[in-house]
Amino acid sequence: MTKLFLACMTLLLLLPNPAPALVSEGRPGVPYFDHVLFLQSKVVQDDKVVAVSLAFADPRKETDLCRNSIDVFGGMEKFRDIPVRSWVMVDYELQSILVQDGFVGDADVSHVTTCPDAETCLELSEQRQSDPDIRQSRANKPRSETTSASSVESIEQRLDTGRKLVRAARCRGCHSIEGFGASHAPSLTWKRFKYEEGWLQDYLGNSYRMRPAMAELMMPNFTSTNAKPHLQSEEVKLVAIYLTNAATASAPNDRYQYEPWQDYDCYQCHTRLYREKPLVFKPTPMSDDLKSAAKNNTTLQTCLSCHPMGDLNTKQVVSSDNPNRLASDLLLAFEKLTLNYLAAFLENPAYLEPQTRMPNLALSEEQIREILDYARSIKAAIDAGDLKPVHTPYWMEKRSPSDRMEQ
Repeated sequence: MTKLFLACMTLLLLLPNPAPALVSEGRPGVPYFDHVLFLQSKVVQDDKVVAVSLAFADPRKETDLCRNSIDVFGGMEKFRDIPVRSWVMVDYELQSILVQDGFVGDADVSHVTTCPDAETCLELSEQRQSDPDIRQSRANKPRSETTSASSVESIEQRLDTGRKLVRAARCRGCHSIEGFGASHAPSLTWKRFKYEEGWLQDYLGNSYRMRPAMAELMMPNFTSTNAKPHLQSEEVKLVAIYLTNAATASAPNDRYQYEPWQDYDCYQCHTRLYREKPLVFKPTPMSDDLKSAAKNNTTLQTCLSCHPMGDLNTKQVVSSDNPNRLASDLLLAFEKLTLNYLAAFLENPAYLEPQTRMPNLALSEEQIREILDYARSIKAAIDAGDLKPVHTPYWMEKRSPSDRMEQ
C-alpha cells in the first residue's frame, strides 16, 4: 500500500489546501490515466447505474490514509458489472474539485479495468505508463483549454479577494453561493466549468435580462458610480473568477459562513427600484432555418414547454411563486453555457446545481445529443455573425444623494 499512499499524498500536495471549499483552477479538465482506485459504492435504479463513488484507499483497511474521493458522472455504466469494493484502474477527466480535508471531485470515466487487488492494479499501471507507444498517444491527447498554470498562492489570493467582494456587494441577499444565501434569484452554486470563457465577467460588467417570465427583479449594475460597492473592471474579474470556481458541498471557512445575509434588504429594495424602472424583455430574432430546426427537434420541443427561446417561443410574466419564472431564454442559455456543462446538466440537473428548480427529465443519450446538436448550431450561428443575441442592459441603481435632493 506504500505506492498508493504516495500517490494519494502527491495529489493532496498539488491541490490548494489554503482555500477550503473551492475548486482548484489548475486541475479540472486534465486527463488522468491508469489511476488505481477503490470502488467504494454503486447505486443501480430501474436497471440504470445512477451513482458511482471511487476512493483513493480501501476504507475497510486504511480509514485515515486518504480522504480523497471521486464521484463518477460520465461513464457510470462502465461499472455496471464490477462488484462494489473492487480495485479498479481508471482513465478519466477530472471536471471539478472541492478542496477540504482531502478533495472530493467528479469525473468523466473513459476506461475501467478490474483487478483482484491493489498491488495487481499498481503493477499493471506501471507497465502501461512505461510503454513508449502508450505514453506517446497520451502525450498527444488534447488538454482542456479552461485550465491554466497558476501557483497555489495566486489562486488563493484571487479567490479570497473575490469572496470579500461578493460579501461587500451582498450577493447572498438574492443568491445562494457555496450552499447558503437567499433564493430570490438563481443559485450561484454549481460544479464544473459552467460558462463560456469571458461570459460571466462580461455579464457582471453589463447585466441584461435573460428570464422573460421574471418581471419583479433584475440584476443591478455594480459598475455604476452610484453602486455600493462600485466595482472596477479588475474587481469584476475577481468576482467572476471566484464565482466560476466556488464549489458546493459545504459552507466556506468561519470568516464567511456567518455572513448575516438574512438581514439584507436587497430583495425589497431591488424590487421597488424595478417597479420604478421596469425593463421590457426583447426576444432575439431567429432565422427561418433555426426556427425550422427547432420545430423539428422533438426533444427541444419538450424544453420549450417551460423555456422561451428568441422570437420563436415567447413567455408571459408569471407570479413570483411560479417555478417557471426562473426559466431562462434557451437561446441566451445556449450562448453562455459550455456544451460539457449543458450535457451534464441535462443528464442530472440537481447533481450539478443542488438548488436548481429544473426537474430531471430522464433524457436518453440520444435526446441529450439532439439538444446539444441544436445548441451547437446556435453557437455556430453566433460565431459566424448570422445570429446576434439581443442583450438589453439594465442600469437599475440606487439614486445618488443629489438626485434625491432635486426631487
